Amino acid sequence: MAVDYFADPPPGLDLNESRTASNNAVGILLLALSAIFVGLRLLTRLRLKRERLGLDDYLMFLGLALNAGNLACCIAGGFFGLGKHIWSLDAYQMRQITIITFAYVFIYAWSVCIIKFSILALYHRIFGLSWMGWFCVALTTGYLITNHAVLPLYTKPLNYYWNQWYGAEGVVQVDEAKFYLGIGIINLFGDICILTVPITNVLQLRLVRTQKIAISLIFMLGSFVCLASMYRIITIARLVKTTDVSWAKSDVFIWSSVEPSIGIISGCLPTLRPLMLQIMQSWFNFIPSGRSSSGKGSRSISLKPIETIGQKRMRKISEQDTLGGSQFTELNNDGDADEERRGHHSRTWRPDEDEMCRTTTTVHARNDSRTGTERSTPDARDGGINVTKMFEWDEAMRK
Repeated sequence: MAVDYFADPPPGLDLNESRTASNNAVGILLLALSAIFVGLRLLTRLRLKRERLGLDDYLMFLGLALNAGNLACCIAGGFFGLGKHIWSLDAYQMRQITIITFAYVFIYAWSVCIIKFSILALYHRIFGLSWMGWFCVALTTGYLITNHAVLPLYTKPLNYYWNQWYGAEGVVQVDEAKFYLGIGIINLFGDICILTVPITNVLQLRLVRTQKIAISLIFMLGSFVCLASMYRIITIARLVKTTDVSWAKSDVFIWSSVEPSIGIISGCLPTLRPLMLQIMQSWFNFIPSGRSSSGKGSRSISLKPIETIGQKRMRKISEQDTLGGSQFTELNNDGDADEERRGHHSRTWRPDEDEMCRTTTTVHARNDSRTGTERSTPDARDGGINVTKMFEWDEAMRK
């Protein structure tokens, strides 16, 4: 019986001990940080890139709102004694904590799944999704459905789940703590799978090893979510073994709020590259180019571009150069060899400025036939710049 939990506290236990305040402080701090990163994401998309928001952005905003609901449940639970030893509480307080727990599991499930969907939508926009990406979508959906199918089956009747603290009659059909443990392991497995989705794409890029490592590290920051999920499983394992439910469950609550917050931060980091470049240029006088600046006191770092990747295919980088003060990357053109034989050569370039270099803007160069002359004509058609080089072959030199 649940009422037996209140009997015989362990000798020497401080019944006035509480960790409610510290848990709430951690939850509030991380929620604030995640809100800041979402704000920076919004700033980057609308002000710096001047692009319309995508599905991944809207899902991340929704994930932030749901995580605020997680924190609200933590604070509400603490108001009724969550974070204190059960022997210092009464039946009414435990009943309220149990009702909050029931609602909290639904909110937590939606928050982590929406954040995962947002990250997967971002990968889909940058790389396109492989079979592993779609597997992650299916696994996340299955996780969400499982929670909604099992939670109403906790007890029979359902209200026995929270009225058991008053000695009501009913049947426990699902061991709550063990269910949390099993579903937490599935959640961790899903996090690991999502972490591998962009890495497989990065390894296929035609970049030097150091560039691949740097890009991979950006995406590997999502491993912090896996660590948070892992520690949450540890807190659930402690809950399984203890009768001090209100004390152990407070750790589960707070880590169920910390994990989505870290997920939001990790999911926003890959979108902040344009903001990072602007800060490095304006604050630290860094120039995002492989060439050194001639200006006095200026510094230069090589911020090599990430290969342009379409949603359905990958284009291979063949050469890098700097045109008009901006860094561009030449893309392979299958017809180059034929056109060179005809004295006509066309090259396609794109600037390396956008988030993960997804959007492709082209610059065309044509080699015609006039000796010793070269001219560049800017043209804003289709958002690109046409640079025309004119050459004339000297037949005597040819011979």
